[in-house]
Parts: sequence; structure tokens; C-alpha cells
Amino acid sequence: MIEYRQLTPDDRERCLALESYAFQLNPELVALDGEELAQFRGLFVDGQLVAQLQLHTLQVQLGAGVQAAVGGIGAVASTPELRRRGYIGALLRHAVDELRASGVGLAMLYPFKVSFYGRYGWATCMEQKIYSGEPALFRSFRRAPGHWIAVGEDELDELDAIYREALRGRFGPVVRTRAWWRNRIMCDWQQRRYHGYIWRDEHGKGRSYTIFRFEREARGDVMHCREMVAVDPIARAQLFVFLAGHEGQVARVEFRAPADAPVNLLFPDPLECRVQPYFMLRLLDIAAAFEAHRYPKDLQGQVTIAVTDDWLVANQQIFALEFAAGTCQVRQMPLGTLPDIKCDSRILAQIYSRYLRPRTAATFGTLEVYNREALALFDRAFMGLVPFSVDMF
Repeated sequence: MIEYRQLTPDDRERCLALESYAFQLNPELVALDGEELAQFRGLFVDGQLVAQLQLHTLQVQLGAGVQAAVGGIGAVASTPELRRRGYIGALLRHAVDELRASGVGLAMLYPFKVSFYGRYGWATCMEQKIYSGEPALFRSFRRAPGHWIAVGEDELDELDAIYREALRGRFGPVVRTRAWWRNRIMCDWQQRRYHGYIWRDEHGKGRSYTIFRFEREARGDVMHCREMVAVDPIARAQLFVFLAGHEGQVARVEFRAPADAPVNLLFPDPLECRVQPYFMLRLLDIAAAFEAHRYPKDLQGQVTIAVTDDWLVANQQIFALEFAAGTCQVRQMPLGTLPDIKCDSRILAQIYSRYLRPRTAATFGTLEVYNREALALFDRAFMGLVPFSVDMF
């Protein structure tokens, strides 16, 4: 007998053991109180827990000043002796059905392997650029009037205000509660604390912050910045001044930035840079997802899309998207309707998040086009900043 259900206090020890095994955590340092345990879902076979995941119901910024409910899936694990029997796929399907039944049209996760989740319809929806270099490379930036303060409990609201202002317009940032800041940002899964500092200008307004930790590595001590966020160029320069001040203390600093941020244009000598794929997105309910978004107010017209989805058959339909006054109304069309464009739901998820432009998808052959004017309209609907997030769940 197979059962999918929320975990209870009676399941706590088995849940903790499975999570600790899968993610190589010290179980004594993992906080798993009743509220967090209630977020876990398990797949049971004949009463035995064979797979589990954590299901967060989050509000996520979509860009254009709107947010929507997103199912955040994390801590996916299965028992080592029962792997490769389809239990994770079954668990994901139950979780997706639960989200859809509650009206959630989107799901996000961080993959251990992209191709594994790709088979279930998730697609990479954002990338990060990770920059690193010696503190001496930051010497060219000049100090502005203002001062730095250490972050404590009283500064969480100020952090949040800077975060929301700096990342406004991007798809992906989680709408953070104080508890999320305290438990998910200022410390890690095992409750290890990060340092946090806010830069305030001469008027006392917080305009940038960094959250970081020092770690010992083979090449020397490294200052790993979990987040570096600034609302304007002057505030951003103060972050770099702050990093330069750690010369002699660390061999290298490292921070993350959006894929469209031209960071190395600011430096006389470029930093090392690598690109890291990050979250994956799954469209659970295409109509709900597109109607929750916002679009250019002057965008007007209709695009008909044929969507293929071999895992969520409810998505495998032909949809008419009617754009007007910044909104989109979605209608399901009869099978046999001639579409303007056709694509897989994974490609549509990448377009939805602005990770992939429709014209680019058409150029690379991942989106079939039968109406060029409709393609141009669809392309305009998803112009803007590329997605970015530094959350983890």
C-alpha cells in the first residue's frame, strides 16, 4: 500500500535520520520543530517512509511589482536501500497535485541534478554569476559619507526594505518574513550564524548590505558573501570598499550577482567569474500562472500557444492569451485550433521567468513559430530584468 501524507511528530526521528543521511548533516544541529516538521511530506510503502520532501508555500516576486504563491520544494530525499524504484517521481507528483488543488500555479526547487528534475517538467529559470578575487582588487572604489552597522534583530526590517528595493522588477526573490530572515538568511540549516552589515548614508538611510561568513579553504581564508545587495551605484561601491578593508585578513572574497549585472565593467582588473545555474521552475497551472503576472500596460493583442507536457497532462492544451491593460486573460481553446506558437512547458517556464526570451527560443529551435507578429507580441510581454534569487530551501 502506498500513502502520501504530512509527517507527524511520530515520524520525526525517521525524517531527521533520512535528511541527515541525504545531506550529510549533523542531526543534533538540525532544527526540526513542530512547525517545520509539518512542512514535510512523506511517501510510505506498507507503512515504511521511503521518500520525503519539504513543501514551503511561499510568496515570490514575479517582477512588475506583483507576487504570487509558489510551492518551494526542498530537502528531497529517499532511503538508500530503496532508490531507483520511482518513489521520488511519485512523491513529486503527489506534491504537485497538492499544490494544484490549493490553487498554486508555480513550483520552484534547487536541483541536485538538472536532468533528473527535467524529466518531471522543471526547467532552469535563473543563473547567478559568482565573482571572486583578492581584496586588493577592490581598492579603486572610494568611500562615501556614511557608516556601517552590524546587523542584529532590530535591523531585520531595514534589511528587508533594502532587499525589496534593490531586487524590485526581478522574478524570483522570495517575499521574506522576519522568521525567514532570522532562520534562513542570517543562519544556515545547521544554525551556524552569518555576519551581517548595513551601510547607511549621511542621512542615516540604509542603502546596501552584505551577509557573509569566513571559511578556511586550501588557497587560504575566504570571505564568502551570501548576499550583497545595493539600491544604487554609490551604495554598491561602498560594498566593494568594505570588501577591500579585509585585505590581510582573507586571501579572497566571493559574492553572487544577477546574470545581467556587468560587474567587471566597474573594475580596472577583472575578477574571476563563473556562471552557476540556480533554481528550476515548474508551471503547474498555466492559466493561473499567466493571469497572476503583469505585463506592459500598452501591450494589446492575442497569442495562441500549443503546449506539450508529458507529465502534467492538464497543461497539454492550446491556450489563447489575451493581453490588455497590463493583464492577461487565458482561455483554453478546442484541440485542433491552429496555434501561433508551440513549445514544451519547460520552455514556457523559462520564458515566464524571463530567463529565456521568446525570440531566442525561436532562434534556437526550442519554440516553433507559425505567426511572426504573435511572436513579437509575446516577446514584448516578457521584456525586462533577468531573474535572480539568493534564497535556498
